[in-house]
Amino acid sequence: MIGSDSEVLRVGIVGCGLATQSLHVPALQSLAGSYRITAVSDASEVVVAAVAARTGARAVADVFRLVEDPEVDVVVICTPDAFHLDHALAACEARRRAVLVEKPMTLNARMGRLLAEAAASTGVPVLVDYPHVYDYATQRVREVWGAAGNVTSGEFHCFLGNNDDYIADIIQMIRPADPPEPWVGMTAQLDVATAATEVLGIDVDVSSVVGYGIVLGLTIHDIPVLRRFAGDGLSVAHARFRSGPNPLDIAGFGVDAVLETLSGTFILQSEFSPLKRTNWGFRIRRPDLQAEAHFPTTFAPAAPSRCSVWGTEARATLEQRYTDFYETGFRRVWRHLYDVVVHGAAPETPARDAVRDLELVEAIAAVANERRV
Repeated sequence: MIGSDSEVLRVGIVGCGLATQSLHVPALQSLAGSYRITAVSDASEVVVAAVAARTGARAVADVFRLVEDPEVDVVVICTPDAFHLDHALAACEARRRAVLVEKPMTLNARMGRLLAEAAASTGVPVLVDYPHVYDYATQRVREVWGAAGNVTSGEFHCFLGNNDDYIADIIQMIRPADPPEPWVGMTAQLDVATAATEVLGIDVDVSSVVGYGIVLGLTIHDIPVLRRFAGDGLSVAHARFRSGPNPLDIAGFGVDAVLETLSGTFILQSEFSPLKRTNWGFRIRRPDLQAEAHFPTTFAPAAPSRCSVWGTEARATLEQRYTDFYETGFRRVWRHLYDVVVHGAAPETPARDAVRDLELVEAIAAVANERRV
């Protein structure tokens, strides 16, 4: 159904943890003319009740009742990664007007294809929340750069500090009164391990399972940005996992990869840093043009990303800088989703395209795993 600019879409939130409280709720509340949060659900009664009180939404105990609620137009899936597929499939079957899924869309490409097929068969737009695809700096460089595929080299990097260190400075997080039962976290970890085993084989070691999880959970942010400049046809020439000082701790654990196309070579690096510092961005080059972008920490809603582009004009090197747009990629995702639902715009990050990102996740992990043998 095509609506008017004054239409307010009703949002149901599935999962009320870190991403919901610190990112999606502030973005949605800043777009009150377009969205209203009407229902929220979470495994913790304490958390869902408090988030409902903060947002004026109804607390719904059963996720599947929420996605079937006729007073919900759009469902956002912010549950642990292992539950994305089931919850998004349910929202498709309920014929919601759109579904936004946190990244990674699913635990592997096979699961991603199931969701893409469900989106196609039901006609429900399923978008993946890749904030840096929508970020101002990325979009500005894409406008200047032109068509994808004409890049000769580039580096895409994400060195990310502990999320909780940033969260403590900006928001009072609502957390469960009692810690979850140990089996809850263990189940999610086992699901990731099962997905890694499906991709890498049953003899995969613990380090490669952790590495797969890092590529799936962290590198996945940069892969879709890389693809929008390099185009498709990327192959993995090299990849490795780097353990940190403590092999059982993800702090310091990193992934290095070299990806190639017929015309370009790209370095992709991700690492969970033990420091409270974020170093996130990319650089790309071709003979007549160079560009770079820098992203602030995800949890800085008023901090701008910035980018620079270098070219030649009148035999002189011309540098253009863009750095004054104070809007996060998360807010821009929601503005785009409104255009998809109300104005019929084509989704920028649809499920069918996100399957390609998951295929690259698997390829990077497979090459890195082989290197460890």
